[in-house]
Amino acid sequence: KCIQTVDILAHDEDENVLLIQRAKAPFEDKFVLPGGHVESGESFLCAAVRELSEEVCVDVTTCRLRELCVLDALDRDPRPGLRVSLVFAVLVTREELRSARAQSDARSVECVHLSHITPDMMGFDHYLAIKALRKKLGYKSE
Repeated sequence: KCIQTVDILAHDEDENVLLIQRAKAPFEDKFVLPGGHVESGESFLCAAVRELSEEVCVDVTTCRLRELCVLDALDRDPRPGLRVSLVFAVLVTREELRSARAQSDARSVECVHLSHITPDMMGFDHYLAIKALRKKLGYKSE
């Protein structure tokens, strides 16, 4: 069974990225992007808006979201079922980043500069989305 999910890479003009520290397994204590499951009858865009609001209290409109990449490796999540994630990027203000608050699955919220994020910090395969944003912004290959 394919489980549809969304993840949101929120960043500001200074390339600070909003990450959450997971409060539970899998990948407890690792940093991940805010996100979650697409509910029945919900679009990917609406799910992304909802998840960003529910997990970190950042409210955006669907028109601000841009598709960044798809994460669909068979082993990307240790839980049963294939989870396929559509990752959206959203440019937010510094104030929106500062206002973020950890909710639901998040132990804490951190703003980390895009250049300082390393694979070992990240849970799931969310580092692939970091790499995709770096490429989009013109970073040299890693």
